[in-house]
Amino acid sequence: MATHCKEKIVYPKTYALSSQVYLDLYNQCYRNIVVINLPPEGPLSRHVRRVQLKPLSQFKQPSACYRTNQCSLALTSLRQFMGGPFSSSIGSGCGGRGVCGGDLMTDDEIPYLISFLTANGYNVDTKITKMMFLSEVKPNENKLICYFTYVGKK
Repeated sequence: MATHCKEKIVYPKTYALSSQVYLDLYNQCYRNIVVINLPPEGPLSRHVRRVQLKPLSQFKQPSACYRTNQCSLALTSLRQFMGGPFSSSIGSGCGGRGVCGGDLMTDDEIPYLISFLTANGYNVDTKITKMMFLSEVKPNENKLICYFTYVGKK
């Protein structure tokens, strides 16, 4: 009688970053925020929070024919950690920290995000990203930024 060993295969998870339109009800404006498909491993996990998604249009309500997420995993702003031209404005005005939705990362912070990922043990997978950009199959309505994996600090 043969026995089969069930080995747990450990492999790095691949994550997808996308830009998603978000209705900021507090400031009464639409913003493109950066979202991730899964809770990430590593340092990025401290910069993720769940947000409730309000319908962007009365014609795009969840139904049997139109599936939509009612919440998403959004990245929080890295401006205060990375410096940059707007880091001193955190805490005041439209989109400032502490304002509803104001601490969420917007797509103008993508260069900071790429720097954060590469400095903290993440590999941006340009081959998969390019393949998905060229593919006619799109997993959702969000605009793909990139795919990446967490490999840990070296």
